[in-house]
Amino acid sequence: MKIQVSLLVAATILLGAGCIPHERTRSIESKFPISDSYTPGRIKREPVACAGSGECVIDISIDSNKKCDVENINLEDFVSLGDKQNSILWRLPDGYRFCPRAGDGVFLKNPNVPDDLFEPVPPSKCEPTFKWTRLKPDGMDYEYLLRFRKGKEICGVKDPWMRN
Repeated sequence: MKIQVSLLVAATILLGAGCIPHERTRSIESKFPISDSYTPGRIKREPVACAGSGECVIDISIDSNKKCDVENINLEDFVSLGDKQNSILWRLPDGYRFCPRAGDGVFLKNPNVPDDLFEPVPPSKCEPTFKWTRLKPDGMDYEYLLRFRKGKEICGVKDPWMRN
């Protein structure tokens, strides 16, 4: 857990503006621990083909009548982008929003990933979707972080994987 928090803090510092602010990272991690989802090599399974033609749509759901803690957030833990998919769209259920000015969004977990793979297209205001433009496929697996909210409540930080 300490290693994950240190990596997240390092990524936030290295990536700068638009990421989860450094002083908030520690409080988010202590309140909402990152899940232990798929780790390549640890679990022997193939990714699920991403839904959508031209655009990979990843639907996120929250267990009804429950808090939006990480264990209640549901989405495919490991998706594979197709050859013809040129963007990725994360879609939240009604009442939930990505608010980039508050540090919400979708972020690659590893700060050393080359800049020429994905380009975030963050909304200008709080929106139920967040989009990345896919610049080129490389066949590699990437862990990413999701951070969003319901009203003023910050939802748990989820860390699924994708195969580019």
